[in-house]
Amino acid sequence: MKIVIMNSLYTPHIIGGAEISTQILAETLAASAEVHVLTVGGQKRAAGIASEVVNGVTVHRMPYNNLYWIGEGNEAGTLKKTFRRLIDLYNPLQIGAVRRLLKQIAPDLIHTQNLSGFGAAIWTAGDSNVPIVHTLRDYSLLSPVSSPIGNPMLSRMYQWGSLGVSRRVSAVVGISSHILKRHTDAGLFPSATKLVIPNVVDGDIAGTEKDFDRKPLHIGYFGRIEPEKGVRELVEAVRSLPKEMVERVTVCGEGGFRAKLAELCRDDDRFVFTGKVTPKEARGFMAKVDATFVPSIWEEPFGRVIIESYQVGTPVYASAVGGIPDAVWNPDEFLFKPGSAEAIMEKIASFHGKTGEEKRFIQQQCLKHCGWFTKSSLLENHLELYGRIKESGSHAYALAAANGR
Repeated sequence: MKIVIMNSLYTPHIIGGAEISTQILAETLAASAEVHVLTVGGQKRAAGIASEVVNGVTVHRMPYNNLYWIGEGNEAGTLKKTFRRLIDLYNPLQIGAVRRLLKQIAPDLIHTQNLSGFGAAIWTAGDSNVPIVHTLRDYSLLSPVSSPIGNPMLSRMYQWGSLGVSRRVSAVVGISSHILKRHTDAGLFPSATKLVIPNVVDGDIAGTEKDFDRKPLHIGYFGRIEPEKGVRELVEAVRSLPKEMVERVTVCGEGGFRAKLAELCRDDDRFVFTGKVTPKEARGFMAKVDATFVPSIWEEPFGRVIIESYQVGTPVYASAVGGIPDAVWNPDEFLFKPGSAEAIMEKIASFHGKTGEEKRFIQQQCLKHCGWFTKSSLLENHLELYGRIKESGSHAYALAAANGR
């Protein structure tokens, strides 16, 4: 089977979890299929397509064919970013370049991921007999930015632009039930079969030995330091608790809100800001804390840091928002109301009150829970999906009919 995977960026150009997850998917599938990745590179149109083999996957980097390359877009102003996103709605240069490359590759199936730099209209570039699968990793089909947007008109334009061409998609995969529901409730993918396949979180599952009988607690936060991540509420919660309950908080990450947060904590020596660290270093910090807190306020598509924490044997308390509940073990106990310092305080006190035996049991359950997020599970789920598409016929309408949609 010959599969083309499309994503905005590809290693070594990594902005966030989408690029990591796409690479894991491509390399996992390469053991069972011929895999090509189409991505957007930093070269201009005159330079053409740059192709190379990366870990058994043939990667084709397309010229960006727009105002600038998204891999170097941090310095672009608001107006320039807005126009680039509008061009993404229908970019004939990019669609034409992809169409020509797809004819050369002649894939049996196209699997798209994040489409910034391509645009959803890219779904029209392939042969109509070649089925398309799309994985929802962010909200970019509903809004041109991943975080909440203050321009509803631009968001509506994006939704309108995505709606019609989404009929071409045979199957849509959500990395969580929440992100899938958000898109289907908006009317997208009316003809597609719909299912949830969670992200793989690459890493060894090996719980670290902890002194669960020790008190007070050492808790951790791992991620971007921004207001929508709820880290301020975590800080407020801890500052309201005595040192006999929480002796240390490791805040691991960077972001625009870090300076203000550090100022808020200046008179409390329990808070340690590590700054930006490597993934390996982050896992090391995770292994040392007693519990990880994921207090996001905005609708996270998934909860990668939750599974990473479980893999090193550290329990997680997280806010009940977005795709987070799908990733958390025992959500009835380990979820809390988003945006509430009081709710976080209650969970810290609850964990502090548990016995060492109870905490060891929680650790064992968290390690077992990781089994749902492995490469073997990812491969099995995708090959099963591709097989269903092949049996049902390549066209989206044929597949939808076969699945009773």
